[in-house]
Amino acid sequence: MTSLHEFSAACSIVETVVEAARSHDVKRVKAVNIEVGEFTFLLPEQLRFNFEIASQKTIAEGAELNIRMVKGRLICRDCGHEGEAQSPDEALGPAAMFAPMKCTKCGSSATTITGGKEFLIADIEAEVAAPVEKQRPKPKPH
Repeated sequence: MTSLHEFSAACSIVETVVEAARSHDVKRVKAVNIEVGEFTFLLPEQLRFNFEIASQKTIAEGAELNIRMVKGRLICRDCGHEGEAQSPDEALGPAAMFAPMKCTKCGSSATTITGGKEFLIADIEAEVAAPVEKQRPKPKPH
């Protein structure tokens, strides 16, 4: 099953990688290393699957997609504590992701997300085309 959320994200990655590859004389993209925040709700396996589809017939076809997940971070407006977000209560089911995140220190729901929304390409591993040496014209015989 293909998720539109992950497919759209994968297409965005491929477009950016292809554009960067063109401007750096890349022959083949070997790997794309990305950072994905917990609050993007992107599923790594679905993202990899969709990247494979989106990269077909491009310079990124066959490249490995390496994903580093970034934990969510919150700051509490009541007590000022800043730290990692706790996973939503599984007992609430799918609706838990829309519930306000609680402060891990005082339990307040007056929190602001400060991290975990990242979706960026950290770097691209590629094979660069060999530079073409300019041939000097042969000297004319005197």
